[in-house]
Amino acid sequence: DYAAGVAAMAPVASYLTINISSPNTPGLRALQEAAALDALLAGAMAARPSGGPPIFLKVAPDLAAADIDAIARVAIDRRVDALIVANTTLSRPPLRSVHASEAGGLSGAPLKALALERLRDFRTATGGAIPLIAAGGIAGGADAYARIKAGASLVQLYSALVYEGPLLARRIEHELAALLSADGHADIASATGSGQ
Repeated sequence: DYAAGVAAMAPVASYLTINISSPNTPGLRALQEAAALDALLAGAMAARPSGGPPIFLKVAPDLAAADIDAIARVAIDRRVDALIVANTTLSRPPLRSVHASEAGGLSGAPLKALALERLRDFRTATGGAIPLIAAGGIAGGADAYARIKAGASLVQLYSALVYEGPLLARRIEHELAALLSADGHADIASATGSGQ
C-alpha cells in the first residue's frame, strides 16, 4: 500500500511522508521494528520515480533507545530524505481535562517536552547524517528555536494552528528571527544543532 501510494502521489506531491507512527491505526507502530521498516522503506523508495519528491519518515515519540537507534540506522541506509520527529503520543502526562483518560494520540502542549527529548535522541542517533523536522507542541518562536538548537532543520505546526490560525506562522517567523539574531546566528542552518 505504501509503495502504491508513493507511485500514485509522486507526480503531484512536493514531498511524501511515510507515517508509521499514528497511534490511532491499530498495528501501524509495529512497522517501526527494524526488519519491517527496512522492507517498507525499500519498497517505498523503489516506487519513487527518478527525480521524484523527497520522502520523509514520521516517527512516534513513544520509543525506547534501541528503537531510536534502529530506526535511525534504517532511515540512513535507505536514504530517507528526512525524519519527522514526532507524531502524537500514547502517554498521558497530568492533564486538567475530563477527557484525560480517552484513548488515542495526544498532541499540542502536553507533547512538547517528550517531542523535544525525542528530537535530541534522533539527532544523537543520526549524528546529523539526515535532516530532522520537528513536530509536536510547537506554538511559538521560542518552541521552534528550541527544536532548531536541538537539531531540527524545519518545524511543522499542527495543533497550534487550530488555536491561532495561519497567522501563527508569521508570528513564529518574526520571533525566530529575533532569537537567531540575539544569539548571533545569520540563519537557521547555523543554529541547527547548536544546543546539542
